Amino acid sequence: MDISKKVLDVLINYDYKIAFAESVTGGGLAYELIKNPGASNVIEYSVVTYSKEAKRDVLLINETLFDVHGIVSKVISIEMASQIKKLSKADIGVGITGNAGPTAQANSQVGEIWFSIAYKEEVYSYHIQLRDEPRELILENAIKVVYQMIYKLLTK
Repeated sequence: MDISKKVLDVLINYDYKIAFAESVTGGGLAYELIKNPGASNVIEYSVVTYSKEAKRDVLLINETLFDVHGIVSKVISIEMASQIKKLSKADIGVGITGNAGPTAQANSQVGEIWFSIAYKEEVYSYHIQLRDEPRELILENAIKVVYQMIYKLLTK
């Protein structure tokens, strides 16, 4: 069974709502869930905030955080997850930022991904470094890892 379907089933079982704030994956996390029948029971709100300005304007992330920590950072992923959870009133907020390449951005490496999951009263943050992979594979693998971690949190 597809990992996103497993997550969907658990979300439905708990009557939880989930919301995504995506940068590097460009809507891939939301699509992965929505491709499954029944997704409308758990997702009402998702945004792609690819630029720093979108993160500031839509998610209300303080611009000084970008200057201090960089756009691809733990702090920004935490803010993305926390803000999308708050704005959407969902039970779970997921924020993801990273660099899929092909060139490195300032203060990050190609394949560097930070994502956070705001769940209950905690925010769980993860860093993965995917190397020597084409852009499409970096994105695909990042999405898979995020769903694995959501599933792990929901079933522990």
